Amino acid sequence: MALLVIGLLFLVPSGLCTGIIGGGALLDWYLRSATREEISIIPTAIVVGGPFIAAGFAMVWIGVKRLRGR
Repeated sequence: MALLVIGLLFLVPSGLCTGIIGGGALLDWYLRSATREEISIIPTAIVVGGPFIAAGFAMVWIGVKRLRGR
C-alpha cells in the first residue's frame, strides 16, 4: 500500500507539471504560430519530468500487482 501511495505522490505532480509545460507550449504554438525556439521547452520538459513519471508509474504498477497478489 505504501508503494502505491508513494508512487502516486511521484506520478501525479510530475505528470501534471510536465503536461502543463508541454501542453502550454503546444497550445501556444497552435494558437499563435510560435517559432521553434518557443516550443523547444517540450523536449526539456520530457527529459526533466520523464524519469519521475516513469518511476512513479513503476511504483504504482508494482504496488497494484502486490495488492492484487494477496
